[in-house]
Amino acid sequence: MPLPCLTPNAKIANIPFEELSGCGLGFKLIQAFAQKFRNVEEVYEYLDLVVVSIASDIVPISGENRILAHFGLKKLNQNPRPGLKALKEIAAIKTDLDISGIVFTLGPRINAAGRVAHAEGAVELLIASSETEANQLAEKINAKNDLRREFDLSITEEAIAMVESDETLRNAKSTVLFKETWHKGVIGIVAARCVEKFYRPTVILTESNDKITGSARSVKDFDLYEALYKCSDLLEKFGGHKYAAGLTLDRSKLLSFQERFEEVVSASLTEEMRTPIIQN
Repeated sequence: MPLPCLTPNAKIANIPFEELSGCGLGFKLIQAFAQKFRNVEEVYEYLDLVVVSIASDIVPISGENRILAHFGLKKLNQNPRPGLKALKEIAAIKTDLDISGIVFTLGPRINAAGRVAHAEGAVELLIASSETEANQLAEKINAKNDLRREFDLSITEEAIAMVESDETLRNAKSTVLFKETWHKGVIGIVAARCVEKFYRPTVILTESNDKITGSARSVKDFDLYEALYKCSDLLEKFGGHKYAAGLTLDRSKLLSFQERFEEVVSASLTEEMRTPIIQN
């Protein structure tokens, strides 16, 4: 069955969309190729991978992402590729997955390979052609996820304690924390957990290759990318989108960045944005 509104020519279709995940962008490329040279329905077999990317990359579930996610979830729940099927089984998933389910079960396991070791294992799992191979690889990935969880929990506890023990940090509109020994592979997860705890834009930083590098997460309706753009003269590089981003800066700019980010957030974070929304 063809997917509605999925065309490589956004101008003709009048549906320009700039919030695709990296995997979503790759899907659009092969879809365009298939429409010209092959049977376009062949590419729909990859939609289970696309929805995992959409969920795990925290891109907005709107526009084309919403369509891709809808059909991707159907593929993931009804006939997933061997690697994703093996991950579902090892995570003891018995019911149909939704976006949140991917975020908290499949996504962390796939990411764990690259966070604590090399991402090659995750790639091998996702392209596995047999269930036997996929099951073996899924067990290895799951073991790495257990290790990742240990790092995640210990660093999260440390980060929360840093905020709660400091009056200035407790009363701030943003959270910007740095410790040189924190594991680079889990700071994005720690940032997300700090947002859950304190519900404000958060940047978690560590040291890597003589630079400070970090991950940032936002709250609903606050444009994190725009906030970082307003600090860009202090950063060596940054990238991401409204709700999640990464950044690198020189250690000498750390204090200035902490102060500037707090100023930017304080100037634009409304009381409504500071109130967590409970989803029914």
